[in-house]
Amino acid sequence: MCSGPEHQGDAAGPAQPSYCNLNLFHQPLAAGQAAPGGIGYISRDGHHFSCRNPAQMIQAFHVIFVIDRSGSMGGTDRRPLQNTPVTARISSRHNNRVGAVYSSLHGFWQARASALNAAVGTGVPRRDAYSVILFDHHIYQSVTNDFTSSPDDLLNLVLPYGSGGGTDYTLAIKEAQSVMETNWSTERVPVVIFLSDGECSIADETVRDICRRSVALGRPLSFHAVAFGPSNATLRRMTEVARQVQAAVPADPMHPTVPSSYTEALDTIRLAETFLGLAESLRKPRGALMRGA
Repeated sequence: MCSGPEHQGDAAGPAQPSYCNLNLFHQPLAAGQAAPGGIGYISRDGHHFSCRNPAQMIQAFHVIFVIDRSGSMGGTDRRPLQNTPVTARISSRHNNRVGAVYSSLHGFWQARASALNAAVGTGVPRRDAYSVILFDHHIYQSVTNDFTSSPDDLLNLVLPYGSGGGTDYTLAIKEAQSVMETNWSTERVPVVIFLSDGECSIADETVRDICRRSVALGRPLSFHAVAFGPSNATLRRMTEVARQVQAAVPADPMHPTVPSSYTEALDTIRLAETFLGLAESLRKPRGALMRGA
């Protein structure tokens, strides 16, 4: 049977399974080839189903992480999440706020991978693209439009970067806009997750520019600001601007956009919960709700 979740029963009605159209004990067809008669799809294990490929029904995103790595991120008041498979690897290099963020990034990537495996099975290529922009008063691109790296491989790509330098939100947002535009795809909804433990000024128009540019390219931007510490008035205002632009765009039920959000994470556990919540909101964009202000 097709593993697509649309075939499963729920409160609205009974299950409607989709079975392979080929004869019993047939030879497996080549996954990815054109379906017989041009109807349906060939699964990764060689069966022909007349329904839509479930891998293509999952909304895909280009998630651009914009992470503050300024000097204050070297503070040791918050450390990597404990008792995870990657705790030792992160702590040995960044036993500080940067390490706490890397723990949460890995948790996000792992959650998205698990959601894909649960929906369509293992071995299906990831359709999400990931970019990671690290900033202080300079820009460091550790990951750009990546489709293939595993959560562990992605972690390895960011681990070389520690903390240091000043804080420049304007530079970071402009770089995010450049990455978004350069790697634009009509198949993917753009998402920016912007994290900082500090605060600096940025003009409303700079945030409005990236949001309007996204709309002009075809999809509204979903912007999520995460304050790694107390209330951050600048990040809150950035979110308000993003929400204004997002709210002015007519809703598209075929390509729903996760509502922009602002969240405060006061410690490592809350930060991990925030990133897992963001990953879950991408899994069910129609009903996404983020806890925050």
